[in-house]
Amino acid sequence: MKNLTLEKFKSVYEKEELGKNAICNECDAKVKLPLLPWIVGSKYEQTKERILFVGKPHRGEPGEKLDSGILDSTKPHLDWLKDCSWAYWNYTKNIAAKLYGFDDPWDHVAFTNVIKCTNVTGVNGSVDTTSRIMAKNCISDNQVLFKEIEILKPKTIVFFTYDLYREFLVDLPFADEVKVISDSDHKVKCGNKYIGWWFRRIKTSWSDTVSILVTHHPERKKKDDYIGLISEWIKSES
Repeated sequence: MKNLTLEKFKSVYEKEELGKNAICNECDAKVKLPLLPWIVGSKYEQTKERILFVGKPHRGEPGEKLDSGILDSTKPHLDWLKDCSWAYWNYTKNIAAKLYGFDDPWDHVAFTNVIKCTNVTGVNGSVDTTSRIMAKNCISDNQVLFKEIEILKPKTIVFFTYDLYREFLVDLPFADEVKVISDSDHKVKCGNKYIGWWFRRIKTSWSDTVSILVTHHPERKKKDDYIGLISEWIKSES
């Protein structure tokens, strides 16, 4: 594969006129500033796992606003992420570190959001109010996430979005064949809680086997158990 740069994602966003096209005009997102992927590590393409993490919608307006109305968060956030203690980032970094070591775990993985714009309320945007319209318009109609996946060509995808409109992840346009290993209602024990564990293997144009896991967001999960479950699953699929 050719070297991946954010220019490829920018070209998709700008070509589709994200935030401004007919589909976006019917969306109820309060902040229509589509966010580019957080991270595409420089070593991502060389890893055998090619792990893509897909997270919940972001909050506010992180990063640099480009002339096209796109948000680029890579420069201001990469240094901050190295030491961030929030479970969303810290657990993910530790999952990557289980595979690649703690020196530069972010440099080996990719991380993007399932929905590109955002709705938040509360103090400092603490409450996520993503609507079903936003999910449908962004995931199913604009298909931005699926286009990103086709650019990244991952072999392992971990969605931290089990509680966020799973119905929009049933049909995957990039999948030629789908084998369900555990269905969308399946859960596994994580500490004293149970987390979603929707696990499929698919065949795509770039790989005979791409492993996809849809699970719960890391927040309020027992750290060692959560990190262990996800990292061991990745290892077992590699």
